[in-house]
Amino acid sequence: MKKPVIIMLALVFVLGIAGTAFAANPFVDVPANHWAYGAVAKLAKAGIVDGMGDGTYQGARNMTRYEMAQIVAKAMAKADKADAANKALLEKLEAEFAAELTNLGVRVSKLEAKVGSVAFSGDARVRWIDAGWDDTTTDLRLRLNMTAQVNENTSFYGRFMAMNSNEFGSTSDDKCQVIDANFTVKNILNSDVTATVGRFSQAFLQTGYFADTDGLVDGAKVMFGNKVKMTIGYADFSPAAGIEQSYEVRFAEAGYDLSKATNIKAFYFNDTTSHETFNVVGAGLQSKLNKDWTLLVDYNKNRINFESTGYNPVMWVGRIAYKGHDKDIVGSWGANLEYRKAEYGSVFSNFSGASIPMMYYDEDDNFLGIKGWNIYYGRTLAKNVTFEAYYMFNNKYFFDGLKVDAPDFTRIQINYFF
Repeated sequence: MKKPVIIMLALVFVLGIAGTAFAANPFVDVPANHWAYGAVAKLAKAGIVDGMGDGTYQGARNMTRYEMAQIVAKAMAKADKADAANKALLEKLEAEFAAELTNLGVRVSKLEAKVGSVAFSGDARVRWIDAGWDDTTTDLRLRLNMTAQVNENTSFYGRFMAMNSNEFGSTSDDKCQVIDANFTVKNILNSDVTATVGRFSQAFLQTGYFADTDGLVDGAKVMFGNKVKMTIGYADFSPAAGIEQSYEVRFAEAGYDLSKATNIKAFYFNDTTSHETFNVVGAGLQSKLNKDWTLLVDYNKNRINFESTGYNPVMWVGRIAYKGHDKDIVGSWGANLEYRKAEYGSVFSNFSGASIPMMYYDEDDNFLGIKGWNIYYGRTLAKNVTFEAYYMFNNKYFFDGLKVDAPDFTRIQINYFF
């Protein structure tokens, strides 16, 4: 089976696994106005094609099965960037060139780890916190992620977390648990409805300050809608809240793009159990002011007279964010400044997605709300290595006329992705 190199190149390029950006073409015999110029440049940049070793590509010549097998092997090694249909095509190419791949010394079993239906990734974090009042902690966290394509419409996602919440070397508060294990089915009854069932993560509004559980929610939810994107679910939040009794919740969220730059959301969250403490509604806005600046605003209100406090507690937060860091782009960075006010009972801090304290429990058994300022900075130190810092200042704890100065809060962490 012999075909011109350019034609076989186009076949691999169509798979869409060579990335989107390309530099100048390294081959002198592929001019910029050639129809395959972009494809050759992308595949050369991705390391899939090498040319003839003399600075030429010679795309009009016939290629051997051996040469095509080399291209297939390199393409398959990058198959994690292909969709399900293209992965299936790669598997057919693998079968066609199995003998040549073996002769090349490339074991098919090594490729299957990336080409098959299961993919693994992970991240690790080293974090230091100074919460004031001589209260400091250092912890380590490891998360391993698994994704699997069951069939064209069904996928699986699982995540395992191991965490040490004290000092290095301490084992007194080690935690190991499955935080995600769910199946997602799309195109239900040939519609735009998608459903997730099992243990999953759930977040609301723009900041996730009311809830961004990082897994540990057991139940089911459906997502649908085009212009108005809806999520409706029923789940037990007790694993995320860290409590033993059931905490069954019905929830809904709607999102709508007012423009390319501005998105609004609204949500409903109702604890249905006998110890009902949350019946919350809220709304949020995110607007990209220009290419560098973004505004985020969230508001929610608990419509229950929380634990006989005599009022319906409210939380709101306003954030102005500048740029942002990307773990794949070394030197990229971002920062933001925010002000937030969270009355006691407006947020369940156990499953709040806030990276800073959202309420306080004092030595006299008083629960206090918190208001004040927080600044954040993040930077990519090396590819897949990021630095993040949070500093909470000029804050106050408060409740029913009581107001106490809150200590400054500092959180610094380094994140690794693999």
